[in-house]
Amino acid sequence: MKVLLVTPVPPQADGGGAIPVLLYAELQGLRRLHEMTVVTAVGDEPGQAEAVERLREEVEVHAADRRRPPPGRRRRRRQLRLAATWARGPWPWRTVWYADPGIQAILDRVAAERDFDVIAIDDSAMSVFRYPADVPIVFTHHEVLRPRPMAPPPASPRGWPGWAFGELDWRRWSGFQRQAWNRFDLVQVFSRRDAETLSELAPEVGPRVRVDPFGLVLPPAADPAREVEGTVLFVGNFAHSPNRDAAHWLAAEIMPAVRARASGARLRIVGTEPTADVKALAGPDVELVADAPSVLPHLEQAAVVLAPVRTGGGMRMKVLQAMAAGKAVVTTGRGREGYDCFGEEPPLAIAEDSAEIAAATAALLGDDARRRQLGRRAREFAERHCSPDPWARRLTAVYEEARAIRAGSGDG
Repeated sequence: MKVLLVTPVPPQADGGGAIPVLLYAELQGLRRLHEMTVVTAVGDEPGQAEAVERLREEVEVHAADRRRPPPGRRRRRRQLRLAATWARGPWPWRTVWYADPGIQAILDRVAAERDFDVIAIDDSAMSVFRYPADVPIVFTHHEVLRPRPMAPPPASPRGWPGWAFGELDWRRWSGFQRQAWNRFDLVQVFSRRDAETLSELAPEVGPRVRVDPFGLVLPPAADPAREVEGTVLFVGNFAHSPNRDAAHWLAAEIMPAVRARASGARLRIVGTEPTADVKALAGPDVELVADAPSVLPHLEQAAVVLAPVRTGGGMRMKVLQAMAAGKAVVTTGRGREGYDCFGEEPPLAIAEDSAEIAAATAALLGDDARRRQLGRRAREFAERHCSPDPWARRLTAVYEEARAIRAGSGDG
């Protein structure tokens, strides 16, 4: 098939956060099966321009430039354009930020030059563009957001403007994501929970939802000799509120209970964009590593990886990265989501409250053989289900279904 893949950021093996990493695995698997064209945008995040140049050695890539201009008139014009786009509504700010007009210009040009068998759109910010009406489209929504009550305002009046903006912006998501789901032939999500939530919020879309867990280019298996005894690792992007919640839960409740059972246990928090409250968690038994160039050295040194997520949706890249490296992972039922879709129990230690998580972690810290066996099984599971080739085969089946639906309706 000739596939047009549209992404908010360039696929990048070592990108910051989950999205560029999973996009890279997606593209690596798909390009071995199909003729791929990628439309994306280069922003100010490190390594994105270089990632595009590397990708051009493998596939056809077209990239808009959404980097901030130097201080001056062009930057002010850009700021005014972004503010005006948000003020006119109904897009959430994240979409305003990523949906650069240059992407639409590229899409129009590429669509006029050639035909595609299917268009694959990754991430809600890419749902707003015009696409050819005669091509089946599969839209992948990374995390379905459920309406929530209004958050309480901060105590200081200085924080009220940011709080008000955030609350107004959040309330745009409900209508925005439903409109996106209704535009396309099929909608993919990564977990059953997100499929159920989407069907509840938009019953008319439910029959067109497919669950397809994401994948990863597997790193080298971690060398057990490089493990640092007693090191417990948590990885997260702290712009995402579920990761901030998990970090606080770890530092305040879980790790003191772990240390009561396993003396010498030490928490290492590795992540991007740590907020002031996350930075404040650092102390004698809690190490914070901000914006590390790579998480892999920290995975190698970890004895156990913790992912105590209790809020949010989607699928957790931190869990897959640890499994793929061959590490024992302790997580919650939410952390297991997406990995429970393959007809076999994922090799994870599952616990739900502080005491259970601490007990599972301490037991693994104290049993080298069991810990390493769990890690080996985790890597085998990741290779079997979540490496690029099996993921690409699942994606291909969804693309073929979208084509069949369109052909059956008489529109393709």
